[in-house]
Amino acid sequence: MTAVPTTDSEQQVPALGAHLLDGRRMIVDLTRPIYEGMPMWFGHQETKIVVHQTHEEFKEKFGTHDGFHARDLLISEHAGTHTDATFEYDPDGKTLDAIPLSYYYGSAVCLDLSHVKFQSPDPDKAGYADADDVKLAEEKLAEAGEQIRPGDIVLAWFDYGDRWFPEPKYIDENPGFSWSGAEYLAEKGVVNIGTDCNAIDNSLDNTFPGHMVCKKYGIVNTEHLANLGQVVNKRFEFFGLPLNILGGTGSPIRAVAVLG
Repeated sequence: MTAVPTTDSEQQVPALGAHLLDGRRMIVDLTRPIYEGMPMWFGHQETKIVVHQTHEEFKEKFGTHDGFHARDLLISEHAGTHTDATFEYDPDGKTLDAIPLSYYYGSAVCLDLSHVKFQSPDPDKAGYADADDVKLAEEKLAEAGEQIRPGDIVLAWFDYGDRWFPEPKYIDENPGFSWSGAEYLAEKGVVNIGTDCNAIDNSLDNTFPGHMVCKKYGIVNTEHLANLGQVVNKRFEFFGLPLNILGGTGSPIRAVAVLG
């Protein structure tokens, strides 16, 4: 399996004590890491990260007692866990700076679409979540006492991304929505469709039906989400706010689910 860079297991805490962080609501981090060599769709810029200056280089250059370490990023607007502006897939759509932030945060539910399995070839469209598949997931959601409401953000757990990230299969072979599945959600008033896969579209389909439904209904989508299995069939507050990029077609986000 392709290696993912690891970080220190020891978490930083305030000098005056970890209790200063107490009292927060429980969150689930839904974001994949950004690093050089991370999986990227072929149509987007590969991520490059270089050291701009070390602590010692800064002190020597500017004659200060303390130094500042910094790195430079060359990164796509669609790197890793990210959200799209409608302009990405609609020439008449809006760029990020013209889209209200309310598309990117709010009440959300996560559907269990783990029964939709990628396969290739796929003459029977088994790897496409159509309207019937979404209705089946709705039944599971109803058993948990929830339903899709107008204005919701709906995240789709295919039980795929966490299994395969960061293998090539994660980018090249993923299930996704058919036109009928995505339109079923759009017609229920969903404003943002998310997925734990590389894209909301099946990777075999170059007609991009999920994105084209978003174009038709003026809604957005969010891709490369992680840890959706922890929130499946639950209601929570979702935050996946984009950077304020003028003319932006999309943006990497720090996506979280706030529970309780």
